[in-house]
Amino acid sequence: MAMSADQAPRLSTKPNCLSLEPRLAHEGGPFDEVECPAGLFWLNPKHNNDHSEIRHIRILPTTDEILCTKRPFMPTKDAQGGINERRGKARMLDVQFRQLRYDTLAPVIDACYHASQHLASSLTEPALSDYEVRQHTVQGTAFSLFRDVRLEDSRFEPDGIHLRLSFACPAHLRQKRMLTSGHFESGMLMALIGLDSKSTLSTAFLTVEMCQSTLSMKPITGNHLRASVVASFVESSDTGTIRRTLCGLKGLLDKEKFVIVEFPKVLVAGFYWILKHLQFLSSTNAEIAFSNLIAPPNTSHLEQVAPPAYTDCSTSSFNLGILQGAAQSDGRSSLHIDPGYLSLKPEQQQTIIESVCSTTTLDHGQATALCENLSRGLAFTQGPPGTGKTFLGVSLAKVILKHAPQKPILVACMTNHALDNFLGDLVKQGITKIARIGSGSKEEWIDKYTLPSIRKKFEKGDKSMAQKTRKDKAYNAVQSLWNQGTSWCESLNSHTLTWAAVADHLKVRHPYAYSDFSRYESPSEQKASDIRRGRSDAGGYAFEHWSTGKDLKDTKEFSRDVGSFFNKDTSQAQSASESSHSGSSSPDLSQNPPHVPIAYPYDDLGQSIWSMPMDVRAAWITRWRSELDASDPVDKLVEIHRRYLEAKRLKRDLLDAFDAKGLATQEVIGLTTTACAKYWPMLKTLNLETLICEEAGEISEAQTVTTLLPSLKHAIFIGDPLQLRPQVNQSSLSVETLYGARYRLDESLFERMVMPRAPSERPFPVSRLDLQRRMHPDVAQLLRATLYPYLKDHPSTSHLPVAGMAHRTFWLDHQEPEDIPNPLLLSAKSYSNAFECAMICELVRNDFGSGEIAILVPYSQQLACLKEKLTGTRACSIALSEKDKEDLIAMGLLDESEQSHFKTDVEVSPMPGADSELLLRPIVRGTPNSRKPSPSLTNFKTSWPAMNHAPIYLNVDMAVPRLAMSRYFMTGWFVKSLAANDLMIAAINATNPVASPVGAARQQCSRNLYRAAIRTPSNVPILKKRGTNTKNAERY
Repeated sequence: MAMSADQAPRLSTKPNCLSLEPRLAHEGGPFDEVECPAGLFWLNPKHNNDHSEIRHIRILPTTDEILCTKRPFMPTKDAQGGINERRGKARMLDVQFRQLRYDTLAPVIDACYHASQHLASSLTEPALSDYEVRQHTVQGTAFSLFRDVRLEDSRFEPDGIHLRLSFACPAHLRQKRMLTSGHFESGMLMALIGLDSKSTLSTAFLTVEMCQSTLSMKPITGNHLRASVVASFVESSDTGTIRRTLCGLKGLLDKEKFVIVEFPKVLVAGFYWILKHLQFLSSTNAEIAFSNLIAPPNTSHLEQVAPPAYTDCSTSSFNLGILQGAAQSDGRSSLHIDPGYLSLKPEQQQTIIESVCSTTTLDHGQATALCENLSRGLAFTQGPPGTGKTFLGVSLAKVILKHAPQKPILVACMTNHALDNFLGDLVKQGITKIARIGSGSKEEWIDKYTLPSIRKKFEKGDKSMAQKTRKDKAYNAVQSLWNQGTSWCESLNSHTLTWAAVADHLKVRHPYAYSDFSRYESPSEQKASDIRRGRSDAGGYAFEHWSTGKDLKDTKEFSRDVGSFFNKDTSQAQSASESSHSGSSSPDLSQNPPHVPIAYPYDDLGQSIWSMPMDVRAAWITRWRSELDASDPVDKLVEIHRRYLEAKRLKRDLLDAFDAKGLATQEVIGLTTTACAKYWPMLKTLNLETLICEEAGEISEAQTVTTLLPSLKHAIFIGDPLQLRPQVNQSSLSVETLYGARYRLDESLFERMVMPRAPSERPFPVSRLDLQRRMHPDVAQLLRATLYPYLKDHPSTSHLPVAGMAHRTFWLDHQEPEDIPNPLLLSAKSYSNAFECAMICELVRNDFGSGEIAILVPYSQQLACLKEKLTGTRACSIALSEKDKEDLIAMGLLDESEQSHFKTDVEVSPMPGADSELLLRPIVRGTPNSRKPSPSLTNFKTSWPAMNHAPIYLNVDMAVPRLAMSRYFMTGWFVKSLAANDLMIAAINATNPVASPVGAARQQCSRNLYRAAIRTPSNVPILKKRGTNTKNAERY
């Protein structure tokens, strides 16, 4: 969608060079602070990918960009003039693209630079059979480095060229251990870095397709020392990089040495399609729905929020009978909401709300939010934990479908799990005309709602011959090029001369030989397509037949084999030979006696190719090979790859148009924000008018923009910006740090609109849900005292007592300091507290069953301590996120072979229906010389900036809290209930308190939380630990 690199303007810049000195972090911050007009700034680019227009920037870094050590330019989120003079939509796209790209690829660039240093320093060293894979840069970036890389073979797959790259496998990853190590998981990003004898560095980024162990590679390598990875090019349209990589791997350039750099948990689909879509919107100036509201050119003027555009008719109103049950769903209900509801007087609004509450299952907050969402074209609803956000979304979908059933509703969520839950609730409510786009679902029931299933149903009813003809033509074009690509891959892989490599050369330089080889019956393209062979005609078989020394005496057998293979009569194959160069008819090969030459001279030998002895044939094969350009197979393969991708694009466009017809017949189309960016061209053709977006507080602004199709007239965002923020990797872009407060990549569109930071900006109208059905009132009091003063408790939240606990919430104050780390270890930057580990081991011995305990740990060192002690304390399964595994292994706190004992990353997050009784929250920090409170329990966004995948305090949408405990000073526990497996220990890498206004406000919430606790000692007792004997823990 974006402009390709060869269309981008060439930048006049001096190439950057690799230094063997450590690549250090920049003093004063990672970004360029220069303020000057944009035209002057871009006259001096830092590298060859430093463009002023984001449409010209290559998404993956170039080699020159990797070698550049200068600070990149980064626009702030607030318009301040100077270097970035854009306004409105153009500025929003520019800011989001540059920030998201840096956040994702800054560690990639750092790791590639370090890998390049290693490659340069070891260029003359012999290859090692055993070495350390895991590496760390000076800036702390973790990555894996695999050495002595070779190209085993190339393949032509449905998405183009794939490479099988083998590498020296360290001893601890040999046999089957590579497959369970977590390395080279499908879809992850990796880089192939090469350095030749002329000190020229090359970089190619690939997507992992599959990994092969040393056992799988033994038939190829003959030993157990090499493993391999099959990968495809991320930028498959970058034919220059593909050609350069293939030539380097085949040894056609100067002697080159390669390494593979693996980036832990950098999923290509997680960032590529979002960035690609932002480039597309910028390059085409495509319309974005509600851009006048979310990115106005003048921030001082905010337009009024109008009702949905499809309700312009004065007689239009929403019938709420669908919410009153089957008896009122036929449209005869008297309960209606006019789009002008917000213009009514407060007493009139209250009358409507009371009527809705009395006749439906909606509570007062949900009824109010329903009416307000139906009356605003762009609507936001904030829902604290357990207030029924999904229930409200389903109710809105039912009402809107009843009002305007002609077009489907677009439902977008950040995660596949949340999307499946929402669609499942719709199905339970009788809305079954659902299309689920994307392949990330793990639910079996969703299979019949997927796009391929809908396509099959729609194809059965489509009788258009014209459509079938176009589709067959597109499929045949793709298949033909796939056949040719497979043939050229075989030619590239083979050490012998193949027909694909020599055919064109013989046709021009040796036409007699070409005629003799190609004289046999050639199967039709359709027949070749059916059998999916890489050779497009029988001439390839004839050449192989000849090159192995076979003669005319074998021709009858050859002719019969070829004919039967292509399902043709042997007689037809025999009678289809062409005329000779002299014009005479070719003899009947099946009747031709052995060793009778065909009657025309062959060059200066004066004999038929079939009459040549094997040594003469070998000489001619050697001659033909010498006449060929060594890079010709690479050039031909790359060209076929380019043409194949173009044919695939045409086929994809045709298929999208067909799928769009099937999707238009549905009532709801559900997909993730990433899938929305990927399938945006197809979705645009549907002219969808309504969007419901769940988890909106956790979705980044860049992802949210992908859901705002230009045809939308009604967009509803439901979430809670006071819970989880979008996840970021770089603290320099986080609102939780003083430096990152100007960039705020982790500020969602929801939060920016309803909680603006600039005093001059007016908050966008927001609806609020206020009745929670999850937490016990004693636990909910902690939230009311800090974030949600308006939160009410449903009567059903008064649960029975929890075994072994006299109260619901505890604050434990003890004087045990944190452990002193060993400064020589990699784990020196992490922390632990032995007293708390012992205390937790005592607590888990209470009468709690399987799935009733969860523990949140803020530091990796404490996690390792708990893992060691709990393993021998009680039979329990410990679930770690993938990131936590990587951190523990990198710091030497976990052996790679132990990873198989842990559950996968997906199972770390609590799942609905598996409610636990107890959650322990050790704070860990505390030194003898300090009494400063640790980051507060309610300072969630500061302490836990990257917890989308692990259970945390405010993420109670998946929990029924029954008990809470925490410590105020230095160390202790915050305990509440979360859905968990037997024992879930999720490591949370907490950041330090920040000195920003936002951080200060949240720290004030921490103090308010503690004060709220001590104001109600009967409900939230403060327990003092006396002495240092850990047996005091047994009191609990």
